[in-house]
Amino acid sequence: MSRYERYQQVVAVPSHHLRWNLYGAGLENLGRNGAPESLPTPQPSDHQILVRIDAVGICFSDLKILRLGGDHPKIARNLQKHPVVMGHEIACTVAQVGSALRERFRVGERYLVQADVYVGGRVQAVGYALEGGYTQYALMTEAVLNGDAGCYLLPCPSHLSYAEGALVEPWACIVASYQIAPRTTPKPNGNWLVVIPHAPYIRYACKALESLVPTVPISPHPPQPSLSASREGGSQTPLSHSVGEGHGVRAEEGGMCLILHDAPAHPLVAEFIAHAERLGMQVHTRAVATDHLYNPEVMEDSLASLDSPALDDILLYGNPTPELIEWAIDHLAYGGHLSFTCHHRMAPVPVDVGRLHYDRLMVMGTTSWNITDAYHYTRSTEIRGGDRILLFGAGGPMGQMQLHYALSRPNPPAQVVVVDRHPERLEPLRTMGMPLAQERGIDLQFYCNAGIDPDTQSEQLRQLCPHGFDQIMLLASSPEAVAHTYPLLTDGGVMNLFAGIPKGAKVPLDLTLTASRHMRIVGSSGSTLDDMARCIELTASGELPTRRVVAAVGGLNTLHDALRAVAEHRYLGKVVLYPHLPDMPLMGLRELPDYAPEVALCLEGGLYWTREAEAQLFERFGEG
Repeated sequence: MSRYERYQQVVAVPSHHLRWNLYGAGLENLGRNGAPESLPTPQPSDHQILVRIDAVGICFSDLKILRLGGDHPKIARNLQKHPVVMGHEIACTVAQVGSALRERFRVGERYLVQADVYVGGRVQAVGYALEGGYTQYALMTEAVLNGDAGCYLLPCPSHLSYAEGALVEPWACIVASYQIAPRTTPKPNGNWLVVIPHAPYIRYACKALESLVPTVPISPHPPQPSLSASREGGSQTPLSHSVGEGHGVRAEEGGMCLILHDAPAHPLVAEFIAHAERLGMQVHTRAVATDHLYNPEVMEDSLASLDSPALDDILLYGNPTPELIEWAIDHLAYGGHLSFTCHHRMAPVPVDVGRLHYDRLMVMGTTSWNITDAYHYTRSTEIRGGDRILLFGAGGPMGQMQLHYALSRPNPPAQVVVVDRHPERLEPLRTMGMPLAQERGIDLQFYCNAGIDPDTQSEQLRQLCPHGFDQIMLLASSPEAVAHTYPLLTDGGVMNLFAGIPKGAKVPLDLTLTASRHMRIVGSSGSTLDDMARCIELTASGELPTRRVVAAVGGLNTLHDALRAVAEHRYLGKVVLYPHLPDMPLMGLRELPDYAPEVALCLEGGLYWTREAEAQLFERFGEG
């Protein structure tokens, strides 16, 4: 029996194991004295399992955790007292099973981890708030095993290598980025803020209201009204409360509709009230002086009197000011939608592009009197036949995945333009992409923007795609790149903020274009269980070559150097660590002929990782 076969078949749990705890921001706070700690191996409780970490990929987002430490929005805790273990691209094997779970899990079963765990509607991501993969053994707790979507462990086909399995997670993020389909209506039974001006010669509308149906049971007992006095200056009346007879539900269940207006007996106000009551929502109205209708302080005051609920939908009629639109974006809930009408060119609006990415916000405008058109003219991110796509900042491993995915769609795009400022990073993309593009009749262009000023870049990219891009996938974590590339969209085009940009990073954007040309900006972060399951199927069939983006391998002890390598873009693809080959050096695949020639001989075409190469790693660096 080979060492690789023995490792697969024998799952022994030692008394101690190696673990990289993160105690704060900075590489110096990762582990102790630059090395992992030897700690007692944890024991699972009745409702937990212990897994052996077989392989873990390094994600660029791990560097953001290192930079922010406990201030990272997905962690937000004192790491000195409660350290985290990073690493969320995980392939693992069940090592021990709690007594209450022995009908669900068995020792030796292989699983992949969906990192975006949700409990009670809130994310508790593996490798962030929950224990990750930079360790030899990890507990999978009740959050992972019984989250909102069920179990966040997915069975791994036995013929996949550990590296292939670990890299399903980042591939799932790629697939998810092309599956974003914004809502086509306000969220039924969500929290709405609606601002309606007096417009005697214009009939504003929201035709979508008629199609909404309740999402919660309607109680026959309406809640008691709750009146709130307003702050002086800007409001003519306090908040008034209305609940239709027989349509009462608790506000936290049935949602809330707050309507601000500047004219009595407005027909659209009455329409919103009627439909919100039909849905069982609590309704609050407030008459506001015309010159204060778009004042963010009035909005703040009105929400404060209602305990400041997060807003699922904000609908702004008339000509809202840039200041109000900025305020509205800042007050959207996770997954919230802002829609507004726009009838003249407005000044640029500072947009928190970090929130668009992490909180999956949607900002939509329309020149129509019917605000539903803002929802209607918003396309999904699915690639359509004939699309023209810009992959900006695509020189890293995620760019390689993005390019392969775009080129291999059943209905292929007409053109893909790949941009990066490092010419050497474009070469692997060219090698991989050109044969597939030529086979499928896709115009594949490469553009190196090193040392070129933004205006010249825009001009040259317009020459490559004169009518604008249908989709722009932004893989550069750069607020400036958002402002630079957004105008390159065609009418109805969508920009996808794939790379994480810190929350609070605001970029002045001409949102008039979202109304006059229906250009949209969306954010993509993470994936779902369905995305992971689909990617496992595609990887198992060979259609999705997760192994082809492996660029370097190393043992667990090399984590410091591996993270530096990712930060320095030392390798042109993914770095995968093997926790149970702890002393194996960090080696690029191109370096294998010098360090481990027997492993190099097993690469496909001398370039791509294989299960046979992984087996040879264990023969060379494994124990026993």
